[in-house]
Parts: sequence; C-alpha cells; structure tokens
Amino acid sequence: MKKTLVFLPILLLAVLALAGCGQSAERLNNEGNEAFANQDYEGALMAYHQAQEEAPELAEPHYNAANTHYRQAGYEQAQQELEQALVSEEGQGSLDQNSYYNLGNIFFQAEQYETAIEAYKEALRLDPDDLQAKQNLELALRQLQQQQQEQQQQEQQQDQENQNQNQDQQNQDQNQDQQDQDQAQDQQQDVQAGGQPQQIRGLTEEQARQLLEAASKGTESLEEFLQQILVFPGAPPKEDW
Repeated sequence: MKKTLVFLPILLLAVLALAGCGQSAERLNNEGNEAFANQDYEGALMAYHQAQEEAPELAEPHYNAANTHYRQAGYEQAQQELEQALVSEEGQGSLDQNSYYNLGNIFFQAEQYETAIEAYKEALRLDPDDLQAKQNLELALRQLQQQQQEQQQQEQQQDQENQNQNQDQQNQDQNQDQQDQDQAQDQQQDVQAGGQPQQIRGLTEEQARQLLEAASKGTESLEEFLQQILVFPGAPPKEDW
C-alpha cells in the first residue's frame, strides 16, 4: 500500500507557561487560538502578531502563526514564522521538534526534497521515536530519487535531440556541398563544350537512308548532309566578310 504524506496536527498552545511571560502576550495568543478554532484565520494572525510584538522572545506566537499560514496555503510565510520560532530564546524542545517537522512538510510541498529530508532528520534527532517524521522522511527520500531519475532522463533526451539536430545540419551541409560541386562541374563542361558541334546520337531509318544517298552522290553532298545533322550550341557563328 502506497503511503501518503503525513502532516502534523495543528498544535496550539493555549497557555504560555513560561517564566516572565506577560499577561498581555498570553491573552493575545489565547485570542488567536480562539479565532483559529473558529476558522477566523485573519483574526488569529492579527492576535498572534500582536503577541509577538508584546513578547518577541516567545516562540509560541510564531509557531501558531505558522500553523495559520499553513492552513491558508501560505507556505512561504509559514516557513518564515517557523524559522523565527526556532531562533526565539524561549523555545521549547517539543516545539522545536514540531517546527522542524512542519518545515519538512513545507519543503516537501514545494518539491524541495533535499531540504525536506534535512528538516525531518533534525526532527528525528530531537525525537527519535517520531513515527510520522520517519514515514515522511522515507517518502521524501523516494521522491528525491524519482526526481533525480526524471532529471537525468530529461538531460539524456535533450542530449539526444541536440545530437540529432547536429547530424541533420551536417547532412544538409554535405548535400549543399555536393550540389555546389555538381553545379560547378556542369558549368565547366558547358565551357569546355562551347562552340564545338555536338552530334546527335543515333540516326533514324530515314536519316540513315539519306546518308547513303549523299555518300553515293559525292563528297560535297555528304558534307552538306552531315552539317544538317550536327547541332551547334549557342548562337550561330558570325559570317566572315
């Protein structure tokens, strides 16, 4: 049975149980969670962003905002929020692991399989027992292999097309050269044959009979008959006055 990509369920932290967390940031984050549950994603993002301004050191508002962007197919914004959650000073181990996992999903969606693989590996370093991360890592590895094979086939096909085009061009050049040579030879033969009488090959039965009669009448008659069956190329010679 073919496996499909497994996405991590949305993790929303309703309570920010972190030392030094202001009540305002906690309240805004909870408001964002409430709006998210009601599928009011724009309201959720507004609350999460306000929580980020109140407590920039907190990772949770960034993580929750990333989940909201992801639900709206805003993968680029989700990636930015997850990366910010990972660099926040107050991030938690489980939240970091989930962030890497979701980053892997984002890169997988964008067919950036090598980057997705690294993200899943990082998630497994933080939690080696994460079965979903293992399954998605396996899928990403298969997709990367298939992608590389397709790229290799495309490159081979392009090389073959280039070779065929080069061969066709060579054949055309050779044919053109042969035509030029034949034309030059024909022109040379015409020049060599210029002004010289060309005898028509083969006599009809009537011409043969006339030739015998002319021969029997004498040399002058024979010469006149021969002149009649000779063809001079080009214009007739000018008279010598």
